[in-house]
Amino acid sequence: MHRLWLVLLVLSAGAQGRELRPGWDEADKSLPPWVQYYNKLKGRFKFPFEMPDDPESLNVRCVGRWGRGPAARVTGRDSLTFVAMGSEVAVFNCVDAGNPRVINEIQCRYVVDRAILRDTLLYAVLQGGVEVFNVANPASVTRIKYLSISAVDMCIRDSLAYTIDAESLKVYRIVSPESLQRVGACADSGYYITADAGFAYVCDRWGLYVLDCTDPTNPHWASTLSLGIETRAAWVDSGYCYYTETYPNSAFVVADVSDPHHPGETGRIAGIAGYDVCKIDFYVYLPGFQIVDVSLPDNPALISSVPVGGFGVWTRSPFSFSFVAGDYGGLAVVNITDPVHPFRDTTCAGASASYDVYVDGGYAYVANFLSGMKILSLASPADPREVGCYDTIGYAPEAFAVRARDSFAYLITQHSIATGFRDIDVSSPENPALAGYCRIRDLGYAASLRDSLVYVAEDYHFEVFSIANPRQPRLVGSCGLPDDSYGMCLRESLAYVANQYAGLQIINVARPDSPVVIGSFSMPGWTNGVFVSETLAYVASKDIGTRVVNVKDPRAPFEVCTITTDGAFDVYVQGDRAFIGGRDLKVADVSDPANPTVVGYYDTPSGVRRITGDSHYVYCACFGAGVIIVETTNTSGIADADCAEVGRRTLSAFPNPTTGLVTVCADAPRTANGRVRFYDAAGRLAIEVPAPKNAGLRAFTQRVDMSRLPAGAYFVRVEEPANMTGFQKVIKLKGR
Repeated sequence: MHRLWLVLLVLSAGAQGRELRPGWDEADKSLPPWVQYYNKLKGRFKFPFEMPDDPESLNVRCVGRWGRGPAARVTGRDSLTFVAMGSEVAVFNCVDAGNPRVINEIQCRYVVDRAILRDTLLYAVLQGGVEVFNVANPASVTRIKYLSISAVDMCIRDSLAYTIDAESLKVYRIVSPESLQRVGACADSGYYITADAGFAYVCDRWGLYVLDCTDPTNPHWASTLSLGIETRAAWVDSGYCYYTETYPNSAFVVADVSDPHHPGETGRIAGIAGYDVCKIDFYVYLPGFQIVDVSLPDNPALISSVPVGGFGVWTRSPFSFSFVAGDYGGLAVVNITDPVHPFRDTTCAGASASYDVYVDGGYAYVANFLSGMKILSLASPADPREVGCYDTIGYAPEAFAVRARDSFAYLITQHSIATGFRDIDVSSPENPALAGYCRIRDLGYAASLRDSLVYVAEDYHFEVFSIANPRQPRLVGSCGLPDDSYGMCLRESLAYVANQYAGLQIINVARPDSPVVIGSFSMPGWTNGVFVSETLAYVASKDIGTRVVNVKDPRAPFEVCTITTDGAFDVYVQGDRAFIGGRDLKVADVSDPANPTVVGYYDTPSGVRRITGDSHYVYCACFGAGVIIVETTNTSGIADADCAEVGRRTLSAFPNPTTGLVTVCADAPRTANGRVRFYDAAGRLAIEVPAPKNAGLRAFTQRVDMSRLPAGAYFVRVEEPANMTGFQKVIKLKGR
């Protein structure tokens, strides 16, 4: 009867507006990543029971990643702090807590919601599984295994791991670091879990549930705290549960759970809450940042508060510092030497969602939403590194689009109309500095750069800015648009704009001081991105995939076909390949534009927001997970010339790029006279080695040492008297 009452209460509250609204993707971005993930699972799809050990891909290879995104939660040991940030766990050396130093960035398969330390092991709880690492040497981490476990949150107690997601609680026995054996489950959902003495405590939008797991093979409901009230986070210690409420009112609550089947509230403080709780001795730390004295459980007292803001908190011993995962602010360090008068000591490694990426002169420039502009060095594409940042940390302004050339980058920001167009001196990438700015009419989402002009697509407007004098940019022309703009492509005298619900808008910019809309193509759904190749426009739609539109006559565009995918946010065309970004990355063969075929894909760590490329690679801004660099396995010029070759066989090489050894794999039998040959970009033979003599087998591998070759692009293929494979491009990096 008690459970029935709870169900009725839930239905009643849902009717009053607490259920997810349609189109949750555009929901409140202030929610923590794991709560957004929980909402997505709850509102859209069920998590697949099994996932492969490696990212799913076909004909696409990930070259390198910079996975940094919004900070989620934080943990640590001794002088080390581990912060979940996007699709990486950043490891900080905090011997000098006032000057934390990043010593490693552990790249994970998907967005990381929590990092759990257990001796020398790190369990990264991902939005799509759990990844296990050996962190005995934090500067040189070893990946142990990816576990296909559905978990919005997880905690580990003794030899058991408890997980919670949008459907159920599960209990696993930790058999070994790479093996978790499920022993029990029950149908309860939530987005935060902790456990103590055989009981699990689950926070959910409808309360805090206590689940009896004393028999891990038969977990079941025991009791409920804060029935019908949204709870955020909890900590259980010595017979008390410390947790936070958020709706309909915020509060910090202490409950007696010495008898978990009959818990009872002992005290509360109204008006404070947090998405995480950390208790050390008689103090509770909330990531707000607040310190609560709980030495008297029936009379908790807020003793201090510092406006830091964040989603996670961890306090180390001796108790002189607390570490806060500061959302867009990265890692915040709070000095608590005097707990009554704490102060924020420093903030570092801030990052947020990646909205745009642009490549110029060996650097990638990233519009990083709430953290301004990030500059990544591409000297080693396999290991892109942040070298500089133009900092706009805070909810105003928001960075949405970026373009760069030579010594200047141009950043379009929102919620700061007067300085919405920012001209940034990047002659020293390590120290970017504001050079000039000017007003934009509305909120800008997309930009293009040509000659001395920057073209900006805004909400209901299209504007052209002169950068003839980069330190004094100025508006030279504008025109109206029917809706919000989310993407743009510039070709000759025409600008093509993806205009939300108004479809494709074609603007004549032959006179920059007087741009005018001359054509349009309406399409259902939300139009997000556009790329034009010759006479075809590829228009990405969040709802229907990618429309291929003939724009030979810009005044009368017409549809050619649709590349059907599960929605698209951007599209980029390189040769006869269209890269389509949505929930993941799809690759379509568009050599016959009337009959495009999806020929490849890559399971990206987060949804793809924007795509660009150069002659070698394609760069994807992954909304919650930084930037990934990819290439297809057959996009080199030599390989394209070889595509018509009869009897071509599968060929691959890895690692690629490489500084030395590379393994060549071919799907074909070998004869005694087979040769593995590497050619340089000019077609000259650089290396030749015999192929293994394993005639009759359907595949072979051969390791080749490229360490003595100069850095550059090389092309490998397997040749034998009867036949030969196509070419595979291999990038040789300068040795370290």
